[in-house]
Amino acid sequence: MEQQVKTSDVEAVSMSFGRACIKGDIIGRFYEIFLESHPAVKPMFKNTDFDKQKGLLKHGVNLIILYAKGSSSGVNGLTRIRDTHKKSKMNIDPRFYSYWKKSFIKAIKEYDSMFTPELEQAWTNVIEKGIEYISSGYFDN
Repeated sequence: MEQQVKTSDVEAVSMSFGRACIKGDIIGRFYEIFLESHPAVKPMFKNTDFDKQKGLLKHGVNLIILYAKGSSSGVNGLTRIRDTHKKSKMNIDPRFYSYWKKSFIKAIKEYDSMFTPELEQAWTNVIEKGIEYISSGYFDN
């Protein structure tokens, strides 16, 4: 059964992401952490244009937030990501999403001066909802 994310969690995460983006290159820092999170991650990005990828990820995080909020644009956006990340296309194994989540939360913790354990739980709730949706399409044709 799909979990609901509290409105207060979505609002707190949205504000946190805004603060982190204002402080600096949160997305670049995320990639530094993520690429070192598991030996199989770095090779998946060997031919990546990181300037472009950073923009895509920033947009993707906003889509995850909108998805957790129940927004149709969030659903539509994550459906596109779900489609591109499935086994028959980019083949992003769902086991890597836990490394993605941990890396992203670690970067947010560094860049949001108002980070708290409660905010960490809010981020976890929001991200896990998006990951659950994206990874559920892994075996779709």
